[in-house]
Amino acid sequence: MPDTRTSEVELLAPAGGPDALVAAVNNGADAVYLGLGSFNARRGADNFEIETLAGWVRFAHLRGTRVYLTANIVVLPSEVSDALDLIDTAWAAGVDAVIVQDIGMLSVLRRSLPHVRVHASTQIDAMNAETVSLLAAEGVQRVTLARELPPRAIAACASAGVEVETFVHGALCYSYSGQCLMSSLIGQRSANRGLCAQPCRMRYELLDADGAAVEVPGHYLLSTRDLAGIAQLPQLIKAGVAALKIEGRMKSPEYVAIVTSVYRAALDRALEDPDRYDVLPSEWERLEEAFNRGFTDAYLTGERGPELMSYTRPNNRGVLVGRVAASDRGRAEVALERALDPSDTLEFWTRAGRFAQTAGALSIGGSRASSAPAGSTVSLDVERQVLPGDRVFRVANAALLDAARRTYGQGATTDRNAVPVDIRVKARIGEPLSVTVSAAGHTAHAEGEAVEPARTKPIGVDEIVEHVGRLGGSGYRAGRWEIDLEAGAGMGYSRLHAVRREALGKLDEARLGPWAHRSRSHPVPPPLPGARRRGAGTSVPLVVATAWDAATAAACVDAGADRVWLRVHAGQTPDDLPARVRPLLPRVVWPDEMPWAQGMAAGGPFLTGNLGLLGTHGPSAPVEADWPLNTVNAYSVEVLGRLGASLVWASPELSGRQLAEVVASSTVPAGLLVWGRIELMVAEQCVLMAAGSCGRKCGTCARRAGWWRLRDQKGYEFPVTTDPSGRSHVLNSVTLDLSRALDEVVAAGVAAVRLDFSDEGAQRAAEVVRTFTSAVASVVSGAAAPGEALITPATSGHFYRGLR
Repeated sequence: MPDTRTSEVELLAPAGGPDALVAAVNNGADAVYLGLGSFNARRGADNFEIETLAGWVRFAHLRGTRVYLTANIVVLPSEVSDALDLIDTAWAAGVDAVIVQDIGMLSVLRRSLPHVRVHASTQIDAMNAETVSLLAAEGVQRVTLARELPPRAIAACASAGVEVETFVHGALCYSYSGQCLMSSLIGQRSANRGLCAQPCRMRYELLDADGAAVEVPGHYLLSTRDLAGIAQLPQLIKAGVAALKIEGRMKSPEYVAIVTSVYRAALDRALEDPDRYDVLPSEWERLEEAFNRGFTDAYLTGERGPELMSYTRPNNRGVLVGRVAASDRGRAEVALERALDPSDTLEFWTRAGRFAQTAGALSIGGSRASSAPAGSTVSLDVERQVLPGDRVFRVANAALLDAARRTYGQGATTDRNAVPVDIRVKARIGEPLSVTVSAAGHTAHAEGEAVEPARTKPIGVDEIVEHVGRLGGSGYRAGRWEIDLEAGAGMGYSRLHAVRREALGKLDEARLGPWAHRSRSHPVPPPLPGARRRGAGTSVPLVVATAWDAATAAACVDAGADRVWLRVHAGQTPDDLPARVRPLLPRVVWPDEMPWAQGMAAGGPFLTGNLGLLGTHGPSAPVEADWPLNTVNAYSVEVLGRLGASLVWASPELSGRQLAEVVASSTVPAGLLVWGRIELMVAEQCVLMAAGSCGRKCGTCARRAGWWRLRDQKGYEFPVTTDPSGRSHVLNSVTLDLSRALDEVVAAGVAAVRLDFSDEGAQRAAEVVRTFTSAVASVVSGAAAPGEALITPATSGHFYRGLR
């Protein structure tokens, strides 16, 4: 694949729709990423149609910009063929890479479309070199890292020898991306299917371990500020990133234009002279005006405290333009800190709430003003009552937005990625008019009719330059000129235009040659080895328990659980485990935590949801693959089995029917979570920091002594705790209980059922283990499943509705 990047570090911009693509390209993006409606993690964006994709790819390629297709959701068995067909069609249309989350699809692509370049999505949560190396071995050529990593961890991942990409600007998920089931479980809109409803932007109360409401700085306790890593560009370059990614496929084209242009200029300076690099005040201003919830570079500087959060509001806060100085009868005087235009949109923050309006007619000192400068006091009409001291924010800067539109709209005047073209024109009497153009290592030539003597006024060099040099919209800008014009020659301007168009058309085709000969492969999914047959010894599914504390784990052992896993954290040793209890290793394992995790894994069987740990376990250590690996098809099960998993825990997002379909085609035993509070989020930021000052001593933090709660606006309470590494864990407000569906679970062919215990206590956990052990044996012998749930209220999760 040709390298069309214009810098040694790629600037990758979002293209939620055609206008955003043009905005990104014309403002200097080296590459764009886009979706086709289905199989992408932003199904709510405008997206693109497969029928017109080739034209947009052509537009980008002629300006030296790569195009990446997002196919970054988990893929159900019934969809694998369609996903493969979509990727095949998009590749034939010229896309330069495909971004994939599903590890089963990675395997399918490697076998069915080995020529397709594949990038691993950030939703895989690659956060250590072991995961990056494993993905590279699976055929991935670039890995988008988890957004939570600081430069030292990014550098460790880059050392694996495959391209790494990191986010540099835009919205941050509160949870590690692929580890969030909150939208899925409470709103039936799965983030792993591109339908996230953003529950992290909703209001919550924080309740302490005794159930008392805690005073907090704001009610948006899971709402992060927006990432702005522009100040960290030299550090990211030094860390070895191949690409810097701007988030925003759901954002407007104006946003894409503004942010891309700012980062283009900043990245160029950082690459040229990183030691003298600094962010210009005007760049910060433009980024703030484009969209911001408040900015943070916290993860990129190793911080993860309250400075990361936007506790007081979850949406665009704009920029402060001034304060109300006086008000009377629908008019207000505003003392301005920034210039103001009548077309700007303002938001007044009053004691009674906030409201937005267009600034409208302005007056200064009683005289009408076309604009108001910073430092002036301006009078304007207000739609609601305001009082002196109220703050006034601008949430839409009309002039900035108009300037952005001029880079992509009708008659766009900015094309920063236009390719310089050298032009040679030969116009000698009696010889064909010829135009030769050269760009990007290619040359093309076109000829017209023979040049004749001028009948009236001879044509001049300036006229040739003017008319042959009309390159607007072509993706080119004039470079060097060479004009061989015989005195007295004459011709119409239309002849110059026609020969120029023909020459540029030939140049286009020459430059597009690397993509021109692609054709569809019409692949079919590779066959699976066949279903695993359960022998007599495994006809009764194992009852497996997991626990957050040693006392509960020991109680589960005594109650007869076939296998018990205890969650462990950095600093613990195998000696800390009760008898017959094995470690459930963290999902989040950074490079500097890998030696500890590998040491824990070396002592015997372990359970892990971290891909890097799965791929590096020793041959004598049986390992199970945890459900956070988001396994929803048999190809994923096959990959995990090939990596050494003796059992794969299926995603709890699957329905019973979908689970049975996966198990029926899997060669590795599969299990299902059937009871417990499903973990909805794992976050690098500690939600308990909202309760007040923090000593950052997570291992001995008193707030961790019991389970706290987040209470939403409907009154549901979500248990939350922080582990000794300072990471938050948010659990579902309602317990999953599939006891009444045990007959369907067993009929699906699972090898194990799992009970996840959190805040229930050791005695209750033992009761549930005994109940399920008995119920499973009864169902296998032909008895009906229990008629009542073990707990009220309870949820069946996705078991009856599944993924969509």
